[in-house]
Amino acid sequence: MVLPMQRSFLLAAALAASISGGNRASAEALDLMRATCADFVAMNGNDRNQLSLWLAGYYAGGAQRPLIDLDKIMSAPAELAALCAKTPQLPLVGAETRAVFLPTSAP
Repeated sequence: MVLPMQRSFLLAAALAASISGGNRASAEALDLMRATCADFVAMNGNDRNQLSLWLAGYYAGGAQRPLIDLDKIMSAPAELAALCAKTPQLPLVGAETRAVFLPTSAP
């Protein structure tokens, strides 16, 4: 059983590892306003996790919600992949993907 403090530490360690591992020789840019679910599905697991974490922050910031829902962040890559498998042309930044990270009742 992972205690809440341990889970926070694990998430912080995973984030630190993803940032330090992000120094790739060939950096790519992704315009998220043009990206689709097909782009997300084409990513490897590590990139999906990193992008999901970024999207969680993007939507929380837009809603001015200073809350980190670790369970939601951990389940988001799989939920987003399932949504994207159904509708690959869906924009990656939009109401449908926002619902993966925030409830629809969030401002």
